[in-house]
Amino acid sequence: MTMGNLAGAGEALDTSLNTIYSEFKLLRDVTGVFRSCATKLTLMPHEGRSKNVNNYNRVVAFDLADGVDMQQGQQLADTTTTYTPGEVGVQVLLPGSTMRRVADPDLLERTGRMLNNAYDLKEDQDGGLQMVNWTPIMGVAGAILGPGEYVSAINRHMIGNNRANPEPPPEPHFLVDHPLKLGILAGRITSLSDTGVGTTPYAPVAGVTTGKAFGPATAGDLQGDIIKRGIGALGTFWGVTVKQTANLLPNSADDVSGAVFSKEGLIYVSEVEPRSDPDTSDKSLRGAVELNYWGSFVWGLYRAGAFGVEILGDASMPVAS
Repeated sequence: MTMGNLAGAGEALDTSLNTIYSEFKLLRDVTGVFRSCATKLTLMPHEGRSKNVNNYNRVVAFDLADGVDMQQGQQLADTTTTYTPGEVGVQVLLPGSTMRRVADPDLLERTGRMLNNAYDLKEDQDGGLQMVNWTPIMGVAGAILGPGEYVSAINRHMIGNNRANPEPPPEPHFLVDHPLKLGILAGRITSLSDTGVGTTPYAPVAGVTTGKAFGPATAGDLQGDIIKRGIGALGTFWGVTVKQTANLLPNSADDVSGAVFSKEGLIYVSEVEPRSDPDTSDKSLRGAVELNYWGSFVWGLYRAGAFGVEILGDASMPVAS
């Protein structure tokens, strides 16, 4: 019997098969975290161009001498912080012919979701860019940070970065940083042994005075949870809520600025919440849909020198050793 005529690449019928796409997927983005950590203010219609927040200065009490008129009159002062929103948008034009011809019958709906994701990504990344604007800085460029830097940043934050006139920021407090930095923090508070194969696997209790690492035999439940679940098991660290986001973008030297801050210190001003605004009015485009997704917002800080501390450190990609 002779060989049959096969269909497919390099076969007898190599151009007769349709290309069938079984599934259409979107690229994933990091879920935003900064709006959940911020104080939201709304710029209402007819309120002007900006949102203005005033704070008053500090007055000081003095000791007084008995029977002497008090001559300690002090001047009040106020300081205005201004937040000016700007419009942000994303746009895609889908010709009618494209929607008729592509294999994806849900292209219009899927493109709408892409626009929403693009807006959310920019919104969260813009929030992350505020982390470099906190005045005090812990850590240094190129440094791989550990618990000491994070604890020190939190301690400074809790007194408003001021020993002479402490200004403790209000709760809640957040520690937000890049997964590559928080992974190192998790590793450095997790009890793992660094002994070689065939040797005693874990240091004795006395090892705490010699700098040796403990293994699971002497580790607590927290260390075990971190080993199993990663930094998400930490939950809180030194009294603040820990959140991680890869939307904190590294600079050209692979350094990333995270921060510990009060929710009252990170400000999100919304003028127009994001909205979908498709346009089919131009009939000369023959069935085309112009997809517009836009809003108006701005991020800013309140009391940048007292209500947050930048945490700067290395976030290089892990490599094999």
